[in-house]
Amino acid sequence: MKQSIIILLLSYLLTSCGILIPFPENKKFPTTTFYVKNNSNETINFSSTVVVFPMSRGPLTRNFSVRPKDSILARQISFKKDAEPQKWFIEFIIFPNENVKIFDPNKAENWIKGVNSKGRPIYTFTIAE
Repeated sequence: MKQSIIILLLSYLLTSCGILIPFPENKKFPTTTFYVKNNSNETINFSSTVVVFPMSRGPLTRNFSVRPKDSILARQISFKKDAEPQKWFIEFIIFPNENVKIFDPNKAENWIKGVNSKGRPIYTFTIAE
């Protein structure tokens, strides 16, 4: 009896975590990846503030450094298919760098939409050229 209760509780725990029976991804809110790409010959530093769910945790600010001719993962989250990507960043501060053309992350046209190998959306923001 004791052993069957332990097995039942362990199965419940693993199922609730999505390990035994993975939950299907919501098609309306697929896992979306946000990259920041640096096409310049200089390292670009920026910070971004995002809303963290549950909302009780408040906003989260992280600092990033993107090497020359490289990109970095800025965020990965379940994202409404037709929402504007720049709206998921409360604040996006790019630290100035001389001789580098910087683009505005608050303009939707600066976020290029693509699709990864699993058919999930990817947004890429080119921060500098």
